[in-house]
Amino acid sequence: MRRLPVVVLACAVLTVSTGVGVVASGSIASATTSSTPIIVGGDGDVAIAPGIAQGFEAGIYRFNKAGGLDGRKIEFVGFLDDSFSAQTALTNAQELVQDKHVSFLAPVLSDVASGATGTYLAQQKVPFIGWATDAAFATDPQWGFSIDGNQTNPNIQDITVADTLAITGFKKPSQIKEAYIGENIAGAIVSNNALAEASKDAGVDVVYQKSPIAVLGTTSYAPYAQAVIQSGANTVFETLDSNDAIGLAAALHAADFKGSIINGVTYYPGTLVSQPNEASALNGVYVLDDFPSNQNATPAVKQEISDLKAIGAPPNLSSGPSIGYWSAILLEEMLKATLKSEGGNPNLVTGASLDKMVNKGFTYTDALAGGVGTEYFPGGAETGPTGCNTVLKTVGTNFKQITPFRCLGALNVVKRKVMNQKTGKLES
Repeated sequence: MRRLPVVVLACAVLTVSTGVGVVASGSIASATTSSTPIIVGGDGDVAIAPGIAQGFEAGIYRFNKAGGLDGRKIEFVGFLDDSFSAQTALTNAQELVQDKHVSFLAPVLSDVASGATGTYLAQQKVPFIGWATDAAFATDPQWGFSIDGNQTNPNIQDITVADTLAITGFKKPSQIKEAYIGENIAGAIVSNNALAEASKDAGVDVVYQKSPIAVLGTTSYAPYAQAVIQSGANTVFETLDSNDAIGLAAALHAADFKGSIINGVTYYPGTLVSQPNEASALNGVYVLDDFPSNQNATPAVKQEISDLKAIGAPPNLSSGPSIGYWSAILLEEMLKATLKSEGGNPNLVTGASLDKMVNKGFTYTDALAGGVGTEYFPGGAETGPTGCNTVLKTVGTNFKQITPFRCLGALNVVKRKVMNQKTGKLES
């Protein structure tokens, strides 16, 4: 029943164009070209997001096919697994910078990367882009940029309360008796606490709030299921990786738990039909997906599926491919904006110049409707992006959309109001 960790190998180096030319006439923005590749590598927990490297490859496919950044194509050197070790996350970053000579780290997805990793990359002037679920993204000076807002900010996590009401059918937060259970690692503990505290603030009765499950090696989930049931919970939110989320869900079903089970990691379109044990464990389980799913069928989703097919990857938008894909898209948009800020000279687009441009103020918007939504950089303490989500229910080997994918703009964490993406004004 347990999904084995997937080892992601370094991808083949992409061919880059040759020659450096200067156009005799025209604007500065089109006068200079370069064949120097933009070297990029990823770092994080492979077991959480299988397919993350393929997602990144799909995200850079059209960019490179169109010539890259005035001739500078992205050369992806692969994704290194940190195996849930903060020290390995740091040594991976050091290997990518010192041995692979990367200018950017992407995609980055780690539950354990510490501030030491963020500090090291800042010292090396290497920006990193990915899913902000760890301390590295919160390190000053700001060199880490998220595709989906700061997921450790409890104010951002308020959006899950409305989703829980939609899932359970309860009319008031006070009717929800919630159990938040996480893994015993830094990222999961922070997220578990943030979710629980946000729910408490919204009036939810949090009856269980612990992170007792070992991230590796757990074989029996019955004791954890019993602890949750004994708490009187009618709703369980699993802040777990997919292996543990599946194991706990199976144990809760076996113990005849009648409430709702929710997690953010077990959206596996197209694969459950060949995994009957996992399908049985997840039947009836809800997934709060932070990224566009196949069921959303927006223009952005259709493009992502097309790009995955173009590189020969399965067109299934689980979290791994999605994190990789949207990390690539955000990086490309930042590269284009940096090119403009540097007068159109691609040779002046570096990690340092990109970081300078972003921290002066950069707004990402989806080229196609239904992507990860507008984000404002830098996302400071006053106003930061909340990200997006959709809720899906596992029904047999398929998924049913419960709430449509939507983005909530930026949240002012002091005034607790959302910024209207069209007007720029704060609204309740």
